[in-house]
Amino acid sequence: MSEMEMMIVVMIFLLAVLLGIFFFRRRYFRLYQAVQRFQKQILEGEEILPGADTEKAEDVIRDGFLRIQKKYNRETERIQKDQAAVQGLISDLSHQLKTPLANIRLYQELLSNRGLPSGQQEKLEERLGEQTEKLEWLLNALFQMVDLERGQENLKAKPEEIRTAVEGALAAVEPRARAKHIRIETEPSPEFLLVHDPKWTEEVFFNILENAVKYSPDGSTVHISYEAFETYGAVHIQDAAPVIPAEEYPRIFRKFYRGGNAGEQEGWGIGLYLARLILEQEQGYVKVEAGVEKGNIFSVFLPLCREKEM
Repeated sequence: MSEMEMMIVVMIFLLAVLLGIFFFRRRYFRLYQAVQRFQKQILEGEEILPGADTEKAEDVIRDGFLRIQKKYNRETERIQKDQAAVQGLISDLSHQLKTPLANIRLYQELLSNRGLPSGQQEKLEERLGEQTEKLEWLLNALFQMVDLERGQENLKAKPEEIRTAVEGALAAVEPRARAKHIRIETEPSPEFLLVHDPKWTEEVFFNILENAVKYSPDGSTVHISYEAFETYGAVHIQDAAPVIPAEEYPRIFRKFYRGGNAGEQEGWGIGLYLARLILEQEQGYVKVEAGVEKGNIFSVFLPLCREKEM
């Protein structure tokens, strides 16, 4: 090969190298621009869009940034929901605690009057104790509600006789029923086992029975019955309270909801909401319907355990 031919070969080789470097730099620069564009779109909250004449490498980079953006958006949405939940809880606490705290403050001021007759002082002390108990119950219910909503309560649901939970709730509500001369009739306990946590299910029945006693007239009757279905067992609690309008059925198990029939009765609209939360974690549910002749029937449904399943 002559010197001239050698020079031509070298020049062609150098030209090829230069062209390769040029195209590589051009491609690298395009990918760099794509990365910059995707970063800008993420930071500004825009949808990541492909540029004109995209190539496979740029599509791969874009897909990676899309995954990052989706994860970032999910985390941002979760944080916003948590912040809204915290703000809502603070607002709810402020609203719900206002009345009992105001009453406690009032009774304390009245009791500070040293010239009160002994009988009046005893009444004020009794009312102060009642308000303190109500405040304690409210705080406990609110903390239970928050823990259940966040899934922090570990319910131990297993096949158990439902009688334990029902009897525990009856014992707790009996003094209030006696004060109003309300009779609570209970059918014989059934043979079947229901999958539930007795401690928490007792809370469900207490909340429903407490409402039944609170809203039923003096001297009336509350009736408890049982029923077995194919996959669920039910406990029916019928009160003698004013009939709840059907249009309120979807709302009465919501947080802090109080129906139109609540009237002047004290309450915070937490009990039925707590009952619903507990039953949902036990794979059960609660519903309400009007009684045949009067009152309302609250029915608690829990998974039925057949003997062959044990």
